[in-house]
Amino acid sequence: MSDEAPQQSTSRLDNAGTLLQSVSTSMTHEKITILPGHEPDYTACTFCLWQEDHTLGNALRWIIMKDPDVEFCGYTAPHPSEPKIHLRIQMYDNLSAVDCLRKALANLRDLFKTVEKSYNASLKNDNYIKEDDIDVRAAVDETLRQRGFGVEGDAEQMDIS
Repeated sequence: MSDEAPQQSTSRLDNAGTLLQSVSTSMTHEKITILPGHEPDYTACTFCLWQEDHTLGNALRWIIMKDPDVEFCGYTAPHPSEPKIHLRIQMYDNLSAVDCLRKALANLRDLFKTVEKSYNASLKNDNYIKEDDIDVRAAVDETLRQRGFGVEGDAEQMDIS
């Protein structure tokens, strides 16, 4: 690894005005950037993950916190109208948060492949619970009728005055 710190890269679309401009001008983002304020040795960084939400944020936080070298990991969705999350990683013993994120992404990918493999095998072997499809609306309507309530569309429900 080089002694020089990698050049800092941040998204230019971190506020609503430029976000609106980006829609009309088709500007693109880098998928992952390091936000300003990181430690010079990258032991603590906040990453911006573009076009991601709580689904990936919570899964990454969970898998990163399983690493004993991680001091802290958390994420936020800065605003519901912004399609991004901020992921903060702080490491013990001068280890790299960047390497930790890379490792976590690889581990998460491996986990998803394992789940997909098991899922496909269970489908192939018919090793899953099969439920009969039911008409939920008809079941609810019947329950309401049994309890003495009228149901929309019933002839007795119509008020002819």
